[in-house]
Parts: sequence; C-alpha cells; structure tokens
Amino acid sequence: MDDSSRKNYCRALWVSAFAQRSPKIYLGFAVGFMLLGYAFLLAFPFFIIEGIIEGTAIFTGEVKTVGSFPQWLVASAWGAGIVFCVFMTRQVFQLHFSRISGLSISEEMAPALYALVSKVRNSTAGPDIKQIVITDQYELTIEETPRTGYPMWTSSTLVIGLPMLQTLSEQQFYGELVHRFSQYASGKFHPSHWLYRTQRLWTRYLEVLNKRHRLGDAPLRWFFSFYAPFFETLTLPARRMDELAGDSAALDWMHDREYFESAKSSIVADIFLDAYFWRRIYQSALANPSAKLKPFTELDAMSGHLKSKDFRRKWLQGAFASNQDFSRSVPSLRIRMDNMGQSQLRGVPIVEKTAAEAYLGDVRHKIVSILDALWRSTTLSSWKVNNKHRHADFESVKKLSRKSHQQMLTAEEVWSYARLAKQLRGDSLRKSIVKLIKRNLQNFTIAAVCPSLFHKEGKSAHNDS
Repeated sequence: MDDSSRKNYCRALWVSAFAQRSPKIYLGFAVGFMLLGYAFLLAFPFFIIEGIIEGTAIFTGEVKTVGSFPQWLVASAWGAGIVFCVFMTRQVFQLHFSRISGLSISEEMAPALYALVSKVRNSTAGPDIKQIVITDQYELTIEETPRTGYPMWTSSTLVIGLPMLQTLSEQQFYGELVHRFSQYASGKFHPSHWLYRTQRLWTRYLEVLNKRHRLGDAPLRWFFSFYAPFFETLTLPARRMDELAGDSAALDWMHDREYFESAKSSIVADIFLDAYFWRRIYQSALANPSAKLKPFTELDAMSGHLKSKDFRRKWLQGAFASNQDFSRSVPSLRIRMDNMGQSQLRGVPIVEKTAAEAYLGDVRHKIVSILDALWRSTTLSSWKVNNKHRHADFESVKKLSRKSHQQMLTAEEVWSYARLAKQLRGDSLRKSIVKLIKRNLQNFTIAAVCPSLFHKEGKSAHNDS
C-alpha cells in the first residue's frame, strides 16, 4: 500500500469511526456537505438573478447616489460578476455526459431481460429505466445522467455486467435486481440513499470535466477535483448503510433464504472472477501479447460452475472470515448476514442454467462476441499501456539506483527516482531523497579523496547501463 492509499484508508477509517460513534451527526454533516455541491452549481444562476435585480434598482433611480467614480467602479465590478456568472451557467449547461461505456441493447434484442426488469421495477416501484447497457465488468448499478448539465433532471440507465449474467442463475440474478431496485424505492426519504445517489453523480461530473480540457471549465474542474474525491470518502459509511437497507427492503419481495442464496452466489462469483479468472486471462496476455483473447466466450462455456465445490466453499468461508474493508462501500458478508438474520453459511450450488442463457436468448452469442471485441479494444488496451509504463518505470528506478551507488545524481534524477519509488513501491518522497543525497555525499567524498577511483567506477557504471 503506497502513501496515498494509506492516507485514503486512514481517512476512510476515521470517517467510519465517526459514523459508528455518532450516526445522526455524521449523516447531518454528510448531507450538509452534499448540499455544498448543489449550492456551487446553483450559485451562478442565483447571482445572475440577484445581480439583475440589484442592477435594475441602481439604474432606475432607486439608489440615487450613483455618480462618483468609486460608485461606478463598484457598479462595473458588479456587472463583470454578472457576466462571469452568465458564462459559468452556460458552461454548466454545455456539460455533455456521454453514455455509459458498454453495449446498449434494445428491447427487441433482449425482450426477456427487459420483461424481467419491467416486472421487478413495477413490483418494487423502483426508478424508471430508459436504457440497459451491458458492460465487461462484474456490476449491477443504476446510473443517473443529468440531461441539462444540472443534476435536477436525470435519466436512469441500468448497467449490467456480462460476467454477472454468465455466473449467476436466473433466480440469483433476479435477487440482485430486486436488491438494487428495492434499494432505490425504499430509500427515497433516507439521507443515506441521498448520499449514495449523489456520490455517483458527483463522480460523473468529475469524469466529464477531466475529459474536457477547456479553460472555461477550470473553475468547475478545480472545485470537483477536490470536492468529489473527498465526498466519495465521506460517504463510504452512508453507502454501506444504504446497501444494508437494500438487503432489508429486498426481503419484502423474496424469501430470506432465497435472497441470501443470491447474495452468497454473487460474492463467490465476484471472488472467482477477480482471484482466478481475470488473473489467468491477463497472465495469458503477458505470455502472448498478440493472442486474440476471448474472455467472455471462455466464461460462457463454464456455465456458472465456478470450478469445484471445494473452491466455492473455500472462498465463501474466506469472505465470511474477512473483516470489513473500510475503504469499500460494500458491507462484508458477515455484516450482511447479521442484517438479514442469517446464521448458517451453507454452500453455493452449481449453476446449471445461467441468467445469460435465460434472458439474452438467441443474441447471447452475438453479445458475447461484441463484448470480447470491446474488452480487447478498451480494457485490455488500457491495461497493456499501463503495464508497459509500469515496467518502464521499474527499469528506470533500477537504473537510477545502480547509478547512485557509483555516480552522483543530478537534482532531476533524484526527484525522478523519489517520484517513481513512491508511485511503484509506496516509498516516502522524503526518505528517498535523503537516501540519494547521502549517496551523493559519499560519491563526492570519494571523488575528492581519490578522483581516479571515482572516475573508474563511474565509467564502469556507464558501461553497465
């Protein structure tokens, strides 16, 4: 864990302790901080209206003392402020939120899936879904997209990960759908749910602004660059509360044992993909970079068996024994079991027919093929670039380390080593810099006492590099 991750975890731990000690005060503070984001966006149109009202009062003679240079200077500054607010309001309205990355499927392509979603939505009174998008991640979320740049008017998209459809059964996937829709339906008047949804919104704002490299967006980008990450950490306990509230709400629509079966299966499937399947896929990509990998075609052939019964039992018991990770918004299995009133772990059965087979129908193989190609062009390509940069950074650190033992490093080289060591190994910047300064002093001493020896060592190091 590097310094940045360690600091973020410490913040998450502190926030969780605060929320556990004083939940009402925590929720009140978090909601107040949530409103700060809305206030920032709405401040621009508000000051336009306020400025026009005040300006009209000045120029219609309601304020009759205007005439001196300082007063006109104030009026000019006021007018400039109105122009700035008009410009920023225009910038917010022009924010374009791109659609969720993935494969958008229509009702004609997957009528059974749309029918299931409509059934669950009508039963639970959940949000109205305008679109369903299939992605290459293990996920099931409802993403809200602002229509005008302001977050008051949004459209909802159901995001379903193809790996989830390929590893869960019909009933298990139904349970996950009920959980998500019940969470939204039951949380309309709960502060924890407001925080859950708003955090996802502010994250989308930050993503959009980071992609727009425009000078006019600088104030918005500056604000959300510190506000959104801090709000994400601040709302971790609230989002865990909301996930637990979703579990409780789902029990109103499903038998507790059936729903618990869905929750367990989802946890084991996620672990299987992360700890076994994707690790093997990326190892294959390293061993043969030119290979045309088809992970979803391969996963589709597994039919939800997830290796052996012992494998599933092992990972389920491991998940049960694990403590809560305070840096994640998902409650631990043990906490969820207590919340659902379940005391026995039991096992996870083999899935004979997956949700993908049941709800994607004849287009399943086509969707799998498209997602394979999409994964190769996006996720895998990005991973290869990052892995290449990481490998190059490791080589740079090794080269600078060897050089520092035999030659004096420049200030630029010292900083480069310290920065890369922090990024790759989590080393402290200060400790790395102090270490290299000491080596430089040793090399300087050797050069002063025995220049010929230092020159010889430096030449040898140059030849080795």
